[in-house]
Amino acid sequence: MNRGSITFVQTTMILMLGTGLMNHVIVIPVLMDGAKRDAWISVLLAGAIFLGWSALLYTALARTRGLHIFRWLGEAYSPLLARAMASIACVYMVLISSVTLRDTATWIHLTFLPKVPILVLASLFGLLCLFNAYFGIRSIASLSVLLLPFVVAFGFFVMTANFPHKRYTLLRPMLEYGMGPVWHGVVYVGAGLIELIIILFLQQYIRTPYSVWSVLTAAFLLVGLTIGPVMGGIAEFGPELMGKLRYPAYEEWRLVTIGRYIEHLDFFSIYQWFSGAFIRISLTMFLVADLLGVHDKRRKKAVLVSVLLVSVAVAVYPGSDDQFLDALRDYVLPVVLAVMTVYSLLFIVLIHAKRRGGTNLG
Repeated sequence: MNRGSITFVQTTMILMLGTGLMNHVIVIPVLMDGAKRDAWISVLLAGAIFLGWSALLYTALARTRGLHIFRWLGEAYSPLLARAMASIACVYMVLISSVTLRDTATWIHLTFLPKVPILVLASLFGLLCLFNAYFGIRSIASLSVLLLPFVVAFGFFVMTANFPHKRYTLLRPMLEYGMGPVWHGVVYVGAGLIELIIILFLQQYIRTPYSVWSVLTAAFLLVGLTIGPVMGGIAEFGPELMGKLRYPAYEEWRLVTIGRYIEHLDFFSIYQWFSGAFIRISLTMFLVADLLGVHDKRRKKAVLVSVLLVSVAVAVYPGSDDQFLDALRDYVLPVVLAVMTVYSLLFIVLIHAKRRGGTNLG
């Protein structure tokens, strides 16, 4: 294991690309279906709760800083508990990889390459992610540093270019259907934001010091990556039309024109989506091997290939895209939020139950 391989800034950039794709793209269709016009209120409410949770998470990070969390758990409590908690984290990572690969392959197939089978698209993209994961966290971090500035620049470009199309009066009336839809939206947004727990799984690789404000800044950026496209999309398309769009973030690019003669700039969305999905899947593959304590090259390859095969199998599973969205809305996102909330709080309690010193906290 290469300890101290990345900085906290690089960690934040990884999360902005990886978790940003979840909040910026994957969650939004489900969020709009559940919360409709009040989706932006759901993001604000979920964001406020999330910032409080992030501060709690920092207290756990501060007490175990630089330690492999599952190795510490095995020493402080029991190897059985450590294996159980690591197994849950691994299932979570495989789920993230599978959902991301399916949504990415489906998007490519529906919008750009309808004649190329999803199996081919998912396999090729998954292999690229596998190679990146194999080279480790430094490779993932370095590529994030290279990719993110352009992703952010394109994001600001599409936001400003579409100002003439935006009517923020469409954000009102607020709470038209009461708080029920808003709370539904909070669940979906929260399922994406809670991925910040990945910092706990990566902390043994972070070599630079960081404070509670560093963690809260990362959390705030993730909230911003969600509320921006939600408010912008509602202002551009209206809540009814946006609720019917499968990929609202992509459709925003189709509105962009430069002058009278330059349009069809939606190819920039390919770069944005591929960058996020590439880092997101690479990171989850890497973490599965790392959380399992697999560092032998042959075993690591076997683990990474196994994650790839599961993800590709989910991507080509014979179900419609509507069924996939229904599964996300009704099962995957609510269960992820419930399980990972309890999981994170259990971790925080276990860490605080042990006093720093001796072999317990390094």
